[in-house]
Amino acid sequence: MSKFRQLIRDTGKAPAGFGFAALSKATKTRHILVLAEAADAAAAKAAAEAGVDAIVSTGTAGDIGAVAAAAGRPTAVWLEDADRESVQAARDAGADFFVFDDGRAHASSMAVEEIGRVLVLGADHDEQRLRSIAAIDLDAVLVTGDPNALMVRDLLALRRVAGYVGAPLLVASEQTPSTAALEAWRDAGAAAVLVRGDATALRAVVESAEAVPAPRRRRNEGVTASLGLRVAPSEHEHDHDDDDL
Repeated sequence: MSKFRQLIRDTGKAPAGFGFAALSKATKTRHILVLAEAADAAAAKAAAEAGVDAIVSTGTAGDIGAVAAAAGRPTAVWLEDADRESVQAARDAGADFFVFDDGRAHASSMAVEEIGRVLVLGADHDEQRLRSIAAIDLDAVLVTGDPNALMVRDLLALRRVAGYVGAPLLVASEQTPSTAALEAWRDAGAAAVLVRGDATALRAVVESAEAVPAPRRRRNEGVTASLGLRVAPSEHEHDHDDDDL
């Protein structure tokens, strides 16, 4: 199991994040994770010090070792044309998971073990396509989100995606999200948000994430109170540590 998937499982149970003991003690329990893009090792270190939970490297695949070492927490590599060799190399260099486009990744990339997978979902949200994605063992599905588009219809669309793909959502925020936006995305099926920015901006997002309250559910019903959405348990919520095959 990837460390990123373990973080998702542990969200809301204990202070999130890997790294220095002082940072872990200062970090509050979070109900949504914060991931940051980092182009190089210096940016990864700054993001880690800002308190993010994981890093997505946007540099070259050859940089992943230095980025992961500087981050000191789960780090992904974005592989646009992933294949078995590139995924194996990324894993061996220290990548915990990789981000890929299923329209460009070779089928052999799915055969590499001991590394997590995050699929980039484009504009095609056809039901048949979403159902087919559920056949892949994924840590999360990456979608784009506008923190200013928080109408019920927008959130229902996200919940529909999460329900069909059978994996948590990782929302790439187009702008800096507020606590309200993070809570709404969490209630719609998002386990994490991916953001970019300098250390000050990232720290602001981390603080917003720490302010997101625990999910409110009506007694005896799998319903998120804030939206009235029936939440179907995903296999990610009920996997056991000894089922990681």
